[in-house]
Amino acid sequence: MIAKIALIAGLFLSQAIAAESPAYRFSRPVVWQDGGQQSLLAVPLDTAVYASSATDFRDLRLTDRNGVEIPYLLQKIAGSKTEIRRLPSRSETKGLEKIDEDGIVITVDLDKDAANADGLSVVTSQRDFEYNLQIHGSNDGENWQKLVNNSAIYDYSRYMAVGKRDIELPANNYRQFKIVVAKASQTRTAELLELTRTLHGAEELQRNEKTELHNEPLHIERIDFWHKQSETLPEAEQSFEYPVAGFKVSQDAEHKTTLIAIETLRQPLTGLTLKTATPNFSRLAEVQIPLQQGLETRMLTLGRATLEALHFQDINREQTGVTFPEQRQPKYQIIIHNQDNPPLAIDGVIGTGSGYRLLFLPQAGQDYQLRYGSDQAEPSRYDTVPIRELLRRGYQSTAAGLGPETAVAPAEDKPDFGTLLNSKWFLGVAIGLMVLVLGWSLYRVGKQVGDLPR
Repeated sequence: MIAKIALIAGLFLSQAIAAESPAYRFSRPVVWQDGGQQSLLAVPLDTAVYASSATDFRDLRLTDRNGVEIPYLLQKIAGSKTEIRRLPSRSETKGLEKIDEDGIVITVDLDKDAANADGLSVVTSQRDFEYNLQIHGSNDGENWQKLVNNSAIYDYSRYMAVGKRDIELPANNYRQFKIVVAKASQTRTAELLELTRTLHGAEELQRNEKTELHNEPLHIERIDFWHKQSETLPEAEQSFEYPVAGFKVSQDAEHKTTLIAIETLRQPLTGLTLKTATPNFSRLAEVQIPLQQGLETRMLTLGRATLEALHFQDINREQTGVTFPEQRQPKYQIIIHNQDNPPLAIDGVIGTGSGYRLLFLPQAGQDYQLRYGSDQAEPSRYDTVPIRELLRRGYQSTAAGLGPETAVAPAEDKPDFGTLLNSKWFLGVAIGLMVLVLGWSLYRVGKQVGDLPR
């Protein structure tokens, strides 16, 4: 009996192992201009490939018209970015004078060899303030042209880590500047200085509170002028925006959280960004994915961030994204911790992440196709040294593309061996077999005991 059970289990497992032979469900032709010259082709992957390929791309196969596999190098797409740098325009403060009751005028000259100024920064260690500045420019110290009118500098640190001490200037070639602060002090209420209470027994008859107002002047340590310089820098990785397949927003009143269930097409994501109509907020958020462990599913947190938005007068500040290590998951969840605040108005979700491409060396007159969509494919081991050497020497790749997707094999319904071991069916069969073996063993022992002479 036990031998029969073992034979059944062996047949069950052998069928699972036999199902591991790979079958690629999709095929797409590589579209390229064959000019008869040697070239290094770069084929970018797209959403269709991401949606149907293995998580680690182990099932990507590049073949020629005869079905022969072609070595390729899988590489993240890199690009270039233009970075605007601020460089100092050396200057010297020439004078400070008071105007009206509490206004000041600061005169600053650029150095002889300094670049024309694109802006200035007011350097101060003061906190919790707001002042308006006017800036005039001149080349002779006599004729002044207004460049900026009522531009605010501020610090709101008592409410949020928000401040602005920089002022952009319009294009100009002036060498002398006047910075005018019409009201260079602000009235502030001091802390409670005196509290007087009149009591009759335990009853309070009268309470007097004495506070004091005082003027706090703007204290400027220095004014730094600067100019902008553009510089094109290579990027290690280029970031792409990916639309999500769908999302659903719900509220958890008990835990005071907003839950956003997100479905994707398994693009290589490194972040999720919310689009919201709520103008001003600051909330803690986290991104989670479901993680299967045996018969249980738990949520694994990938990343956390503070989502912020502040839109007030000339302030337009937003940070509504959460980043995390690269993932290719079909489902994500964002949890927003609202505390006692009203939920945010969520209008949309955008994924951000890397892009991938295949690099290979084609032969003139040959056709190529990309196959993918196998859950049982083993990782490829190709000779990529020639391709890497060309990249190291600075050879540029030629862009190619992928044609329409063709289904070439039915979907693989049988799980692979690793999935089988973690499935409910396998666990159920295994437990059933153990019960049968144990029951049979007890039966045999009981029978032997019953046959003993008495």
